[in-house]
Amino acid sequence: MKFPIKTIRKSAQITAFPKNSLEVSKLVKFSNKYKFHILPIGGETNRVDGTKPQFEKTILIDFKKMNRIEEVDTDNFIITAQSGTLLKTIQKAANNKKLLFPVNIAPSDKCTIGGNISTNVGGLQTLRYGNIEDHINGLEVVLSDGTILNFLNKLKKDNFGPKLWKLFCGSEGVFGIITRASLKLIPKKKYNSTYLIQTNSLNKSIRLLKFLRNKYFDNLTSFEIIFPIPSSYLFNESTHHFNLIIEIQSNIIGNYKKDLKKYFNLNKFKIDKIEHDKSKSWIWSKREELVYNQIKYNFTEKFDISLPIDKWSVFIKKVNTFVKDNKIFTPYFFGHLGDGNLHCNFKVHPNSKKNCAYLSKFIYDLTIQSEGSVAAEHGLGLKKNYLLKKYKPSENYLFIKKLKKHLDPNSRLGKNKLFQA
Repeated sequence: MKFPIKTIRKSAQITAFPKNSLEVSKLVKFSNKYKFHILPIGGETNRVDGTKPQFEKTILIDFKKMNRIEEVDTDNFIITAQSGTLLKTIQKAANNKKLLFPVNIAPSDKCTIGGNISTNVGGLQTLRYGNIEDHINGLEVVLSDGTILNFLNKLKKDNFGPKLWKLFCGSEGVFGIITRASLKLIPKKKYNSTYLIQTNSLNKSIRLLKFLRNKYFDNLTSFEIIFPIPSSYLFNESTHHFNLIIEIQSNIIGNYKKDLKKYFNLNKFKIDKIEHDKSKSWIWSKREELVYNQIKYNFTEKFDISLPIDKWSVFIKKVNTFVKDNKIFTPYFFGHLGDGNLHCNFKVHPNSKKNCAYLSKFIYDLTIQSEGSVAAEHGLGLKKNYLLKKYKPSENYLFIKKLKKHLDPNSRLGKNKLFQA
């Protein structure tokens, strides 16, 4: 049994490091011939066991060597890159041309663009710029039989048949393996202001969001919320306050700074800090620290949900009642209020399967009752592969399974990801 490219063997698992799409195709054909499972590996920042091998006889396709930016086209505002390219590398390449790739998640120095696309990430600027699917112009994909489909494109208008590449965005690699991407760039705004605001109420925070969204929609890029418990860890103080991170970008300095200060003061929002240089931002570094603190302080039960803005208050009220009645759960909430994405994290003591299952059922049932989604931006992977069948309409679930059967009849690609095979 001769492998088509150089590999590293660990037990029956094989790790391969392809340099291009043709080598990926050869690996896939080889896996079919010798009945290996296939698992693409990016930056391994996935939080739902999306890159965790299940079967001994598996080829792990590691994209570390497919990390090249092929072109930055400043005429068409398109950057083309291999799927193992780090998000931060793409952001820097755009910045060097005074352009912006507006997808911004942590840690950008570890996650790869292929992984970002396969989970359809959102991030800190989804409020203004949308998810990564809104910044894709085309993909190249290797199917389960080794066929290479090239949907790469630089055109703004192209209705020459349906955009089939969209099938692979957010599918976590179970329909095909993303190997290259054409991504949209936009002009970079000249001025940036970031505010750290303190308030004592979720409802006041929502009213502020609505005010800013209506007045500064084109310029409001981020509206983050940090609930009282994570705020107390983050700022080393006992607090009952919510902290808000608000970012506005513009090409005109204008009067919005004066207008904002006036509005904040009138409505009794406390301005803790204002920054104008994002590259050296203390505020955004604290936002990143927030993520690491949840691990540091054992808030390990994580729920990545999204809710309509008008449902947040009632949802939080019901969660607070639940926590009050069940003192074994301590909440650690933060999120992207601007786009409705709430990270519901809990410390569970004692941490048992029974307690965690009880908590999960409550949060997921309440999310669906609130017209929300049980998977906002991290995908389902293996850890949450039961949710699709449980909470999606049965017609939708069966259609996804039919697609999988058609595109990967032998279930070689990421078996049991998204749903249990």
